[in-house]
Amino acid sequence: MGKKGTVVIDPGHGGVVEVGGSSPNNATSPSGVLEKNITLRLAFLVREELRQEAKVGNHQIKVVLTRKNDVNLGLTARAEVAKKNNADLFLSIHCNASEKHNARGVETLIRPKTAGNTNHAADKAFAQKIQDAVFSAVQAHDPKTKDRKVKDQVLAVLKDQHLGTARGCLVEIEFIDRTDVDQLLNIGPNSPAVRQDIARAIAHALIASL
Repeated sequence: MGKKGTVVIDPGHGGVVEVGGSSPNNATSPSGVLEKNITLRLAFLVREELRQEAKVGNHQIKVVLTRKNDVNLGLTARAEVAKKNNADLFLSIHCNASEKHNARGVETLIRPKTAGNTNHAADKAFAQKIQDAVFSAVQAHDPKTKDRKVKDQVLAVLKDQHLGTARGCLVEIEFIDRTDVDQLLNIGPNSPAVRQDIARAIAHALIASL
């Protein structure tokens, strides 16, 4: 018997103006690739991987994207997509950057108990599956990546009252402000395979979390 459930994938950022606390774009790669475009590309890949896995494993999985083009939604509106669809899982996809352009690694964020997260343990278990999957996929192509772990962070997009009963987390897929990561994810000859492997790993983790 396969898994059954609804998954909401939230490609971070989008558009050209800030909307409801959501900035149009944060990180930019050295070659000029924007985080908002990377997150959307990965979201499409994850959706396709989920559809393929559903066929193979006889799963019944509804996949909903918070956006399908270059538009920006407020943070509350993004979360409420999960509530409206009675989603089981909500995954927000982002990329990282640092002031000194010297950081590496993958991290996954959940809302802390102190910020009203009544599902903290369940969110952490879900986030750990996502973290392990993405880190392993990146590490397989570049051993210099780092496991930055699952962390608590107050994020408006992960508020329980807007997500409904969905477990939620936000994954930061590497620091794209670095040239080595830009090669890895965006412009290198192997970058399409890397993106596909990350998407497949995320899909597997989502299905395992249902």
